[in-house]
Amino acid sequence: MEESSPYQPPLPQGPPLIPRLNVAPPAVKVFGILHLVFAGLGLFGALWALFIAVVGNPFLKIAEFNGQLGAEMDHQIAMQAKINPMSITSSILSLLVAAPMIVAGLLLLKERKNALKWSNAYAWSSLGTKLINLILTVTILVPAMQEMMSGITQSTPMPGPASDVMSLVMAGSAIGGVLISCIYPILTLVILNRPATKEWFAGRPA
Repeated sequence: MEESSPYQPPLPQGPPLIPRLNVAPPAVKVFGILHLVFAGLGLFGALWALFIAVVGNPFLKIAEFNGQLGAEMDHQIAMQAKINPMSITSSILSLLVAAPMIVAGLLLLKERKNALKWSNAYAWSSLGTKLINLILTVTILVPAMQEMMSGITQSTPMPGPASDVMSLVMAGSAIGGVLISCIYPILTLVILNRPATKEWFAGRPA
């Protein structure tokens, strides 16, 4: 009877284990780019609105110089003068919010741990300014629009129902615009604070 050989063939082995790379979630790069893009647009819009509130609308000045201002334009100029305090306040708030947004965008692109903190700071400050803008819109902008439309109706043959519809559309657009602008900071909070993403941020250098 043959004895079993002491040699045992090696057991089959699977493919070599490859260490898992600490790859950033796609949302990190995406929001880093979006933060910088939206911050740039916000800076431009805020500076332009601030310029109009302080210096005046250059297009209206050109029309006035050429003698092209009519009754409707006069009412628009009067409305602009009434909402100037709101425009200045909103512009300053937008400039303040743009600062943490830019910092957050740069840190996200560099994949740093503090990027999440700065991004959350931007998102919460942005939502706070949106609430202020909503209050200013309801209390200042909408009444100014309604007064403008009332003046235009009295100086032009526009029928009353048409004026009412236009007033509602303008008010709805103003309020809806503020509400729509809340979508991006909310998405920032929800997506970048998912457990897996927060865990990834925790392992990054400051």
